[in-house]
Amino acid sequence: MTKWKEILQNSIRDAASLKEVLNLTEEEVRSIQTIADDYPMCVNPYYLGLIDPKDPDDPIRRMSIPDTVEFTAGGSTDTSGEAGNTVVRGMQHKYRQTALILSTNQCAMYCRHCFRKRMAGQEGQEETAVDINAMAEYVRTHPEINNVLISGGDAFLNSNDTIRKYLEVFSDIPSIHYIRFGTRTPVVLPQRITEDEELVRILHEYGTKTQIIIVTQFNHPRELTEDAKKAVRILHQNGCVIETKQFS
Repeated sequence: MTKWKEILQNSIRDAASLKEVLNLTEEEVRSIQTIADDYPMCVNPYYLGLIDPKDPDDPIRRMSIPDTVEFTAGGSTDTSGEAGNTVVRGMQHKYRQTALILSTNQCAMYCRHCFRKRMAGQEGQEETAVDINAMAEYVRTHPEINNVLISGGDAFLNSNDTIRKYLEVFSDIPSIHYIRFGTRTPVVLPQRITEDEELVRILHEYGTKTQIIIVTQFNHPRELTEDAKKAVRILHQNGCVIETKQFS
């Protein structure tokens, strides 16, 4: 098993496992678990190690550990009207030039500010893509689409074979000028990039055919670890454009 998969496999997904790490009270454990029952929690050991356990308001903690504020009434689970813009299961065409693909509902760390909490890590949801060929056919018949954004969840939580398939299919469509991957793995699990030579080879190979853009989020300076910076350098050295975003 590759290193990044081992790290992911050892992720904390229940509140009780956090008790000793973050010095939680029994009441805090119950509160966190109540939220996690509705909106799953996943914090891998790498990202968990960035938290200051002595600071209950630590910004890394606030991004990754459930908080009762998540149960505040109001708002919508579909904050950007994604259901109304879905044209093929797992594919949205909201903006004229862009096709957005929800390629998975898995992430290496479930951000508590995620605007797709309705699906992230949830069982039985039916929003993720299932038929790459059907999505490609839609793009072929809509030549105004000049880019595809493969998102999720986290696009780099797909297998290398799946990532290769997306690149193979969409890089062959003449109207597609660039392919984007929405991923926080450079931030929350950089080992996915630094320790997986096969993934890097795939990105390098298809990057010679179609420009690949990595859309990621660094939300706090402490996330800029040496591992994270190494992951960004590797992507850049292999032809990827890195685009950082901050959004909630």
